[in-house]
Amino acid sequence: MEEIRQLRRDGLSISEIARLTGRNRRTVRKYLSSSMTRPQYRQQKPRESKLSPYVAYLDARLKQGVWNATVLLRELREQGYTGGYTILKDWLSPQREAAKTVATRRFETAPGQQAQVDWGSVGFIELPDGTRLDLSAFVMTLGYSRAMHAELCVDEQLPALLRAHEAAFQAFGGVPAEIVYDNMRTVLQGYDHRGEPRWNPVLRDFAAYWGFRPWVCQPYRPQTKGKVERGIGYLKGNFLCGREATSLEDLQAQLRAWLGQVANRRVHGTTHRWIPEAWEEEKPKLQPLGTRCPYPYVPEVTRKVATDAFVDYGTNRYSVPWQHVGHEVQVRQADERIEILHGGAVIAQHCALAGRYQVQAVPAHHQGMPYGPSGRRKGTSVLVVPAAPQVETRSLAVYDAVAEGGSLDADY
Repeated sequence: MEEIRQLRRDGLSISEIARLTGRNRRTVRKYLSSSMTRPQYRQQKPRESKLSPYVAYLDARLKQGVWNATVLLRELREQGYTGGYTILKDWLSPQREAAKTVATRRFETAPGQQAQVDWGSVGFIELPDGTRLDLSAFVMTLGYSRAMHAELCVDEQLPALLRAHEAAFQAFGGVPAEIVYDNMRTVLQGYDHRGEPRWNPVLRDFAAYWGFRPWVCQPYRPQTKGKVERGIGYLKGNFLCGREATSLEDLQAQLRAWLGQVANRRVHGTTHRWIPEAWEEEKPKLQPLGTRCPYPYVPEVTRKVATDAFVDYGTNRYSVPWQHVGHEVQVRQADERIEILHGGAVIAQHCALAGRYQVQAVPAHHQGMPYGPSGRRKGTSVLVVPAAPQVETRSLAVYDAVAEGGSLDADY
């Protein structure tokens, strides 16, 4: 450096120059003895990571939604990778951060290509008997037009999910090519050893019946389901805020009116398009409903008839003919009807109870039912009377003999 050369010309020693410039004395000597203005260092070739040959494979798996480091490590081992878990984890960390950054970009789809589905908790409903039921909102949003459909349900079980799908298909006038879900348990049963989703077999069959392809929201890519989540927030803030209703049916009717008059008649805040106009463009791209009937799904559960001739189903109790006490029966719900079967034959029917911990009995089911003794069975009573101690009877002559010096042990 020129500064070092100038200090040397000014008569300073190497030690003084090193102290003033903060350089090592050997570095100062090298500058002074060299014609170069600064020392040249040999650039070392970067050391290749054991993971480098597998980066292309990892990129492809991340695009498929496989982010689990343990799964990826197992797959790399099968391909000959000899590195450790830490190298892979350190490589994945910036990829995850980059994916979160990309997630802020808007994700648009072509007409008829995609819909998004989600549940949202929206409070509770109180029945006339004081029972409170949790209330959930099912929302499906078309990706292109942002047309939405919503249903209010008292549970998020599979029957409610399937019925809500079909109501949405009817409202939209067709079926999208694919539907995106999150990791809800009624849709996804986990992942296999390669990180591929294992679909609920009923949901998979339902999708094949209606002709759509189920997709699961990829980890670290929340933008793939952002439209429907914003729809749930819009429903809560615009429809439910301050809403009053006399019953669940009344609230459902108000929801349908709101969807038709408000939600699907607005200019969307993101696309800045009038939803009915975009919806008309999307309808011809949806798969037609045709003449298909609702998906034939009637779930059955096995229950054992209790000694009082009732079975438990959905927190409620329903009567069964008493002759089936102790037998295993199948219970299923079809619409608002509860059916109880034994050996394939229907042995009892009830209207489904809306509340919880209620009992519905048909008097004929218990007619002629033999009732056993109630209460605890008493043990056999045994009277124990202690006998009086037996006293040996002796002649008075014995005691006279003792008085004269004899013994009681003598044999008289």
